[in-house]
Amino acid sequence: MRGAVRQAIVGIIPELEGRVYDVYPPDGAVEPLFAVITLGEDVWKSSWAGYRQVFRLKLYANPSELLQLDRWANQLIPGLHRKRVTGADENSFKLHYLGVPEADKFDPSTGKMIRIMRFGVYVPELSGAGFTGQPDEWLSALAAWTGDVLGNSWSIYHTAWPAGRDDCAMLWRMTGCETRMAGASMVEVRKTFTGHIAALDSGSEQLTAVRLVEELGTQVQLQLDSQNRRYASVVEIASDMQADPILDGQLKLTLAQRKLRSPEEAALIRRVNIQPILK
Repeated sequence: MRGAVRQAIVGIIPELEGRVYDVYPPDGAVEPLFAVITLGEDVWKSSWAGYRQVFRLKLYANPSELLQLDRWANQLIPGLHRKRVTGADENSFKLHYLGVPEADKFDPSTGKMIRIMRFGVYVPELSGAGFTGQPDEWLSALAAWTGDVLGNSWSIYHTAWPAGRDDCAMLWRMTGCETRMAGASMVEVRKTFTGHIAALDSGSEQLTAVRLVEELGTQVQLQLDSQNRRYASVVEIASDMQADPILDGQLKLTLAQRKLRSPEEAALIRRVNIQPILK
């Protein structure tokens, strides 16, 4: 990971070739500008996102070179955020800009100003492979329907993000399930789902969210089994455009299906008594 990130930084700013160091700058570094990469903590986030590996990129510059420091920072943020990086082992991962944790500060040991930028990489929980089991029937049907709507340019996942997801990707996961009585002989099953839309920019994510909300809003039923004519009804669909696409998900969907209760569950009439009307 470290070498792949270093190569990505040099690809954006060629002037840093040979001047991106690990952990600490070398003793007696005299370059007017250089950078240091420090791998940080692994933070557990969720069962669908896994761990987030944080690394810090420190830019060093002479106090008189702060304008150049600003220019490089403005190049590195869009150049690395949401971008795919491939290492020497051909494994790829996505970078996410996490902000500047503190103000610029002076380093007396080097005599330079330091700006720290944080980036993160999400590492799935299941050995980097994402979820490999058989999904819920409704979840599988929802993923298939979404793939038909968005087309081949989008990759659709379920349950958990995989390692090295595609540039335009969507994840559906089931977040709840409940049963309601819908009469003496009917029961209604409701399942709630969260949809995560991840693209190269927030504008594409918002447009895709609006499209899916509109499509699901007009979709009366979602086909579960064409052979047996089984369907689930769309009860509610809403979006939150400000939600984190990886951790929270922008879409909230509720599906419902009514089923007949088994005859054994119904009360039996054992006896009927008729009382005559007394005058």
